[in-house]
Amino acid sequence: PNDESIHYHYWKVDMPRYKDEWIIDRVLFDYVAGGSCACCGFQHFLPNGTADLITAISDMDTDQQTKEVAALQNHPWPPELRDQVWADRVRLRQKLKMDKKVYQALWQDDDKKQQFLDWCRRPETYQNYRRWFQLSRAEVMESVHKKYNIHSAFGVVLCAVVEQVAGFRLTGYPTDARGTAEVDFERILTYDRRGGFVLPLLDKDGNLREENLDIWLTELQEIGSPGKKLLRRRASLAAAAATTSNNNNDEEEEDPDGPEEAEQSKTSFGSDRRIIRLIIARCWADLLQTKFQAYLEESNS
Repeated sequence: PNDESIHYHYWKVDMPRYKDEWIIDRVLFDYVAGGSCACCGFQHFLPNGTADLITAISDMDTDQQTKEVAALQNHPWPPELRDQVWADRVRLRQKLKMDKKVYQALWQDDDKKQQFLDWCRRPETYQNYRRWFQLSRAEVMESVHKKYNIHSAFGVVLCAVVEQVAGFRLTGYPTDARGTAEVDFERILTYDRRGGFVLPLLDKDGNLREENLDIWLTELQEIGSPGKKLLRRRASLAAAAATTSNNNNDEEEEDPDGPEEAEQSKTSFGSDRRIIRLIIARCWADLLQTKFQAYLEESNS
């Protein structure tokens, strides 16, 4: 067998599936194979500046940033691959922050907000939830590619991360999320081989599951919260950052109940998993806002 088949056997058999090490090995395999991922291929790479790019990720806790910088010394990825991934991580977050205003408008008008909440609980609305709240992995990556223009190295990473999120329960990892809204959303987000990512807002008889709907609506409000913050950070570190930056809007909010970081200093894809779940939530938010707007126009016609 040639080197590629040996490497492929190692990746498929020996590497624990869906673990962070699995992503590292899979992306390296795609790189060695010339970018033969089903989602996209590699195009070009940015030189230098990896450590500065890591510290530019404001939703990543400071101690995890330190671990990521330390892990660069023994990282198995070529430097050009590694640099492109971190550059695009920063770029994606900038785009997500720029788009946040799209999700804020609904919650700034109290009357419209109440109309929306009432509409979500109408039988004519929630009978569609099983069909609306399903999203394939390909559709998630289509949003990454088309809406946020992420391709190249980081596109391959996110393709693997989407698969990891789909099989996250198999990893044995603790919850990635910070803050009640994100934790609850991560808890009820499930993956079904036939429907893709789904939100179980209806029971088997088609009745509304009020608790899960409340979790989803709380997550929607979190997505549309004021300012440019995307994701929360751990309390002590976020508080220190807020003091240093004089409450800069670009700093992420604190979460006193956030999970502890792993003891070992190693590359983690936890922040990428949180971003993928955020993109999934935004896809559903886009759909729901479009449906609600059509309802308003029909009611006023």
